[in-house]
Amino acid sequence: MKRFTYILIILFLSNTIVAQEKNITSAMEALGKKNYDEAKNNIDDAIKNAETKDKPKTLYTKIRVYDQLQNQEKYKYSNPYRDETQALLKLAEINPDYEKTATDQYLIRCAFLYFNDGVKSYNDKNFKEASDLMKYTVKIHNLSNGKRFENYPNKLFDTIAAEAKLARGNSAYNLLNYEDAITFLLDAKSNAITKSASVYECLIDAYSKLSDSTNMYATIQEARKIYPEDLNLKNYEMKYYLTFGKREEQLKKMEDAAKKDPTNAELMYNIATTYYNMTDAKNFKKSANTADILQKVEDYYKKALKLAPENAEINYNYGVYFFNQANEYNDQLVAIKGNSDENMKKFDELKTKRDNLFSKSVTYLEKAYTIYAAKENLSTENKTNFKSTAYSLWQIYGTQNKTDKSKEMKSKYDSL
Repeated sequence: MKRFTYILIILFLSNTIVAQEKNITSAMEALGKKNYDEAKNNIDDAIKNAETKDKPKTLYTKIRVYDQLQNQEKYKYSNPYRDETQALLKLAEINPDYEKTATDQYLIRCAFLYFNDGVKSYNDKNFKEASDLMKYTVKIHNLSNGKRFENYPNKLFDTIAAEAKLARGNSAYNLLNYEDAITFLLDAKSNAITKSASVYECLIDAYSKLSDSTNMYATIQEARKIYPEDLNLKNYEMKYYLTFGKREEQLKKMEDAAKKDPTNAELMYNIATTYYNMTDAKNFKKSANTADILQKVEDYYKKALKLAPENAEINYNYGVYFFNQANEYNDQLVAIKGNSDENMKKFDELKTKRDNLFSKSVTYLEKAYTIYAAKENLSTENKTNFKSTAYSLWQIYGTQNKTDKSKEMKSKYDSL
């Protein structure tokens, strides 16, 4: 009985294999007759069978059928090439030399199709999908440790694969996955095909987001040697020194850069804020050279605003610059005790200085408020600035006895 059962199983399996071989043959015959539905059904049946699904002939037949399906209006929008790719990768794994000349052409076509779809997703800002699609372009290119297509004409496939890796890096960066982004961007900067100043900029910024000052500095120095005139890289170097380095050293670099590029509003703004950060915000009058420093702050803010009068951030920060100084005088006013003639004289002097600074501040804060209010979508940083602008105006209008405006700003501040 056991032997009989065993023979029956053998016969059953043999009949199944024969049936699936027939399906493979039928699929090719249907394909030759352009009967694509029948060809698809037959090869799908063969692929479903455990005994035949991984046979080179079965896989190769699926590749040929699905490659043709990709050209048909009925099927192409379901992307048959992606199922074709899985069959191609499986065939390359179990028998890399099977019908190699033809198989290589199918592989390259699928790699390019993945790349084109990845480009579309990237341009549509579907960054995760873009990365997932580009992954297969790279995977196909890297078959046999990257040697399978090393003789492809004009190195076109190398270029496509390099661009796909870069797209994956940019996608990860846009998704705030900075560690993944760094992995891809390091590859991109090491590849002559994709190496560029913009790759370095993105890589530097990714290190910055992770507060990796060591790699950030090393990458900046490497990039500056290769692209010494790139303004964005110069700005990243400046920002590095602002965050991690010596301000005096950086200011010299920034002012030298400003002489060469007098139309760079962001640069002028960075110099202004750097100088201001050199003063003690709470005791700005105590430093011997504070007056000189504050004059430079104003000079560079004016240069920045002349170049970019509609920049909300510059207007906001210039307004805050005056507002903070005015508040210092305000604190001194509150500290005066008694109504002696000397105290009243001091009070009047301090109040005049405070009010003059508030008047200067309100000019730029109102401008910033108008710009922020006109924007539909504000970044987190801009929302914070907008709220701070409303608060500052609320306080200033209160000292100027502009009750209605003060209430309006208080209401806006509360709503934000």
